Amino acid sequence: MTTNKQILLIVLFLAIIFILSALNIYAGKMYGPAPTPVIYRTYTISMNLTDSRPTTAFLTSIASTYPLLYREDTLVFNTTPVWFATANQEFTIYITNATPVSANQSIILKVTSTANDTGGITWQLEVPLYLVFPQQIYAQWYVVITENLGGNSYVAFAFRTGLEGLADLLNNLTEIGGYLMAVNGEPYYLWNYYYGYNPTTGTRSTYYEVGLPGISIYYTWVGQGINATSWPSQGFSEVLEVLKYGFSEYANSTLINELELIPNETVGEITNYGYTVHQRPRLVPFGPLAYTSPILLLPNGTIINPTCLPGTYYILTVYYVTQSDYEIPIYGTKNYPLGLYLLNGSLLFGGYLQAYDFYNMTTIPITPVQYLAPTYQSEVVGYTQCVLTIFTNTSIDGDGSIMKGAFNESLVIPAPNNIPKPSGTLIRDDGQVNAEILIREIVMYMEYHLSTALYRLR
Repeated sequence: MTTNKQILLIVLFLAIIFILSALNIYAGKMYGPAPTPVIYRTYTISMNLTDSRPTTAFLTSIASTYPLLYREDTLVFNTTPVWFATANQEFTIYITNATPVSANQSIILKVTSTANDTGGITWQLEVPLYLVFPQQIYAQWYVVITENLGGNSYVAFAFRTGLEGLADLLNNLTEIGGYLMAVNGEPYYLWNYYYGYNPTTGTRSTYYEVGLPGISIYYTWVGQGINATSWPSQGFSEVLEVLKYGFSEYANSTLINELELIPNETVGEITNYGYTVHQRPRLVPFGPLAYTSPILLLPNGTIINPTCLPGTYYILTVYYVTQSDYEIPIYGTKNYPLGLYLLNGSLLFGGYLQAYDFYNMTTIPITPVQYLAPTYQSEVVGYTQCVLTIFTNTSIDGDGSIMKGAFNESLVIPAPNNIPKPSGTLIRDDGQVNAEILIREIVMYMEYHLSTALYRLR
């Protein structure tokens, strides 16, 4: 005989089973099986970033063979900190597979950070553990560092490695003094010693840095006449008061860099206004100026050769400033960027400002980068393609809309091989410098870091 107590227990038991079954059905419909969590390993990549200035070893090697270049580079080292162009700038590092890996997986690792007041930067890279443990993935890899300007990314460093494991690559990047293995098997040492001005001591010091070929520094000197003669001693002080120099850089018709400078009288005094550098006095110094090559990385992973990107150029201008501070352009040129090059099939660099060197009567790239020197000529080849794809990822925001109009790989807008020198009458050497003479007769003397034709790749 079943008692009321037993009936109650049976009802409660059935109710519990019903509730548990309902919860199981609900959970299965709403959530499904729990996803496998992805475990990450953090790699800390720290670097001291500098511009494309030559290493101390290279500077020593050219002291006797290229004395003018040596003096020009020495001036930059003695007057600009190594972080002059990199401090407080935002940089993104990318690591992507350049060759296929298992199951044609696309690996894209990237992180953005801002350099400190002395160009030091740290990226915390979160890497899925299965890519490096228990067995690392092997491929050729792209290592790219971009500088973020105006919402767009411009390549400051781009390197394609040889075949190696991802863990080995990451370990080399995290190591102070690390290197990358080039496609040809040669090591490319990221860290090198560089000279730079030390604001604390007021002298030149040696620093251990990672150089960025895509960032350049230069000085400009303005004299009279196409033969770069000195200004007359009488009236030279007036010239220093009435001239300004303008620099503008455009990528795809978008202004990305604009500078306007007055003469640098400090540099003038320490060089006797050009004499200790160029062996002639009374030249007007402007600078230092820093600029980033307009090598655009689109959000879809495509690097654009600047010679193929419409509306990409530099404008250089000299102004005469009236007593009422009105600026009158008295000289200006529109200059196109140099093409791209590969060092040992791995390091991509180029896009530099080209301008006319009045001393050597030729067009030259305006950059201190050492890889355009004859020393490296056998290791450097031109990269003539308009595009280089380092990754494809539809999950990345943006579609490359900065490109105005249709773009395809067959589009080629080459930079001109030479830039016409301006014509004009030499300024009278009578000591009388006035606005009329300046506006009518001044021509520009531009002798830069690579002001010898020997430093052009032929």
